Amino acid sequence: MTIDGKIYFQSGGLPIGKSISKPLVGNYMHWFEKKYVFGESSTFRDNIVFWKRQMDDVFFVWRGSKEDLELFVWHLNGIEHRVQFTLEVEKEGFLPFLDVGISKLDGKLVTKIYRKPTHTQQYINWNSDHPKNTLLGVLKGLIHRAYVICDLKEDLLEELELLKNVFIRNGYPEQLVTKTLIESWLRETLKAVLKGVEQDVEVENGKDYFEVLHAPYVKGFTEGLQRRLRKLNIGFVPKRRETIYTNLCKLKQKVKFEDCKDVIYSVPCEKCGVRYIGETGQHFCQRREQHKGDIRNKKESNGFYSHLKRNKGHSVNWEGAVFLDREKHWRGRKIKEALFINSQNPARVIDPKNILNLEKGFNLDPIWSGFNESFREIMSKKVQK
Repeated sequence: MTIDGKIYFQSGGLPIGKSISKPLVGNYMHWFEKKYVFGESSTFRDNIVFWKRQMDDVFFVWRGSKEDLELFVWHLNGIEHRVQFTLEVEKEGFLPFLDVGISKLDGKLVTKIYRKPTHTQQYINWNSDHPKNTLLGVLKGLIHRAYVICDLKEDLLEELELLKNVFIRNGYPEQLVTKTLIESWLRETLKAVLKGVEQDVEVENGKDYFEVLHAPYVKGFTEGLQRRLRKLNIGFVPKRRETIYTNLCKLKQKVKFEDCKDVIYSVPCEKCGVRYIGETGQHFCQRREQHKGDIRNKKESNGFYSHLKRNKGHSVNWEGAVFLDREKHWRGRKIKEALFINSQNPARVIDPKNILNLEKGFNLDPIWSGFNESFREIMSKKVQK
C-alpha cells in the first residue's frame, strides 16, 4: 500500500479487492481446518458428521451436546486471535447459511431463498440509465437462483411472486415481468432435464462479430445504434462514462509531484529557457538526483552538463519541471519522448539552440513529423500551466 509516496507493509490480514486475497484465504482455511478441525490432535473431529465451507463460512452437522459444541468453537477461537468464529445454531429446525435457508423435513434437508430481515428489496431501477438487457439480466438471474435453490414447489412459487412484486415496485413494466416469469418455466425446466447431458451449442446468428464498439450507453440512442451495427456484424459493449461522482470523488491518495513515476518530463534552463525532454519509470525525484549527479561528475553524455559547459552562467531550473505525459509501458514512454523531442527539433541533427537533449532517442518513422505541430501545442500548454 502506498500513501504519500511511502510504501507500507500490511502485517495482518489481506487487502480487500485484490485478486490474490481470495485464493490465499482459501489456502489458509484449508490448512486451518485440516490441522485443527480434522487433525490427529483434534478431540472433536468424531463429533463432526458433515462439514462444508465457503471461504470462511462453515455449515456443519454436530453430533454431541451443546456444551461440547461451545467448547469446540472456543477451542478454535483460541488458536489464532485474528481468526474468530461466531456460532449460529438451528432454531425450530431452520438455519440460514449465506443466502440459503435450510430446513429439516422428514429426515432430509430442504433449501429455499433466505433474505435477512434488513434486506431493502432494492434492485437496479428500470428507469436507470442502463441497457435493457442488463436490467432484465438482474431479474432473470434472480429467477434462475430461485429455481436452483428452492426444493419445494410452494417455496418456489412464493419466491417468484415476491420477485414479481419487488421488480414492479422497482419500476419494471408489469407485463414484461409477467412475461419473463412465464417464459422462465420452459427455460428452467429444459435446463433441469438436460442437466449433465452434453449438448452441441449453436452460436446465435450475429454473435460472431468482426469488430466490437466500446462506447458509453445513451438511453434512447444506443438501442437504435446496436440494431444498425448488428447488420454490419459489429457488436456493441457499453462502457462506463464520466459522472459527477467520478469527477468530484477522488478516493485515491494524491501523489506528490516528486513521487510521480512513468512520466515523460521537461526541464528548462533558468537563463535561456531551452528545455530538456526525458522519460523515466522511476520516481521523478530519483531521476532528478541522477541528473544532478551526472552534472557534478561532469558526465559528457548528459544533456544538462553539456549545455552548462557550453554556456557559462547558465543553471537548470528544476522547479520549472513539467510532465508532458504518462505511460506505464517502457516502449510507449520511449516513443512519446522521441515524439516530443522531434517536435522541438525536426532536423536530423540536434540543434543545441532548440533543445538540451544530445540525441533523438527512439528511432521514429518520418511520417510522425506531420504531428509535430500538435505535439508542440501540447508541450506549450503544459509549460504555460
